[in-house]
Amino acid sequence: MKFQNYARLRYKISLPIILILSLTSLYIFHTLIIERKNCTNTLELINGLQNTAVEMLTAPKGRGTDSSARVFDDIMNKLQSYPADNRFSKLLNSEKSGLFSTASDFLKTVKTESPEAINKNMRRLAAAVEMVSSDINKIFYSRHVNLIKYEYAIIFLICILVVLQYTLVDAPMRDELLRCAREKELNKSTIKKLAERDTLTNLPGRMKFYEESEKAVATATRYGSDLALIKMDIHDFKTINRKLGQKVGDKILAGFARLVRKNLRRPDSFFRVGGDKFIILAPHTSVKNAKSLTEKINKLISLSKSLKNTSLLLNTGIAMCEVDETAETLLKKVDLALKESKKYGPGTIYTHPESAKKAE
Repeated sequence: MKFQNYARLRYKISLPIILILSLTSLYIFHTLIIERKNCTNTLELINGLQNTAVEMLTAPKGRGTDSSARVFDDIMNKLQSYPADNRFSKLLNSEKSGLFSTASDFLKTVKTESPEAINKNMRRLAAAVEMVSSDINKIFYSRHVNLIKYEYAIIFLICILVVLQYTLVDAPMRDELLRCAREKELNKSTIKKLAERDTLTNLPGRMKFYEESEKAVATATRYGSDLALIKMDIHDFKTINRKLGQKVGDKILAGFARLVRKNLRRPDSFFRVGGDKFIILAPHTSVKNAKSLTEKINKLISLSKSLKNTSLLLNTGIAMCEVDETAETLLKKVDLALKESKKYGPGTIYTHPESAKKAE
């Protein structure tokens, strides 16, 4: 939580800064485009002024002079209409260059048709155009270079911030998310194992029994093999728990589970499905062998040093898997068999649908 708060704070600081710098960079780029266009248009108008003047001089008398004069006058009006805040307005109106006054004088002398005066004003106009064009290029170049420097500086700063953002925030947060995801998967796996396995006896639990019994029944019905389900209930375990205490009762359950598990075959599965209820899933086991196994378990309990002093007795039900059997019907049969065994007293083994038998 502390890491997430710290990362969130860094996001709140770094992202607005990156956004502001990006907008600034975009604004500078837009300014560069506008100023380049403004400079190009202004230079075209100034050069157009000189070119129109040349056309007026070279055109035959009486042919096109008036139209060129109108074009010349139109260019003058466009240049003079530049707003005062325009970057090139001062240069155009500079008294040093005298562009507008020279252009006006040239236009007047053209109308008087005095060759000497026209040539003189033409030279003055060309000098004024060259001076203004040179000044505009210098200002634009200086301004352009500075803006590009700012642009590169901001882009470089954005790159540094992005790298820092990734290194200090994104990468650690991604690692934290991956760690949380791994922990979540581990917790899910642990919860699943706890749900499938009883922590006291270290035996698979009820959920695992349902899963395994369905597989075993499906295999047995498919191949026509024997499958025995043995359910055992410790007789009057509540009284044992009450007299000896829950701690001792837990030890008895754990000892009973160890004893039975050690004496089962490798294919057999042993489950704890309730407080004092246990199930053995025994594939390839006939009714006779299932009875022999339960009798063996009862005998081992009576001989066990850790269990013989507790008067531990079992009620056992046995059910065999038949054709078209399902895990659910097989479990109902073994539950019925266990219930019937309890009618005949502790230590009874009942095989569904046979009669009860007292354990030896």
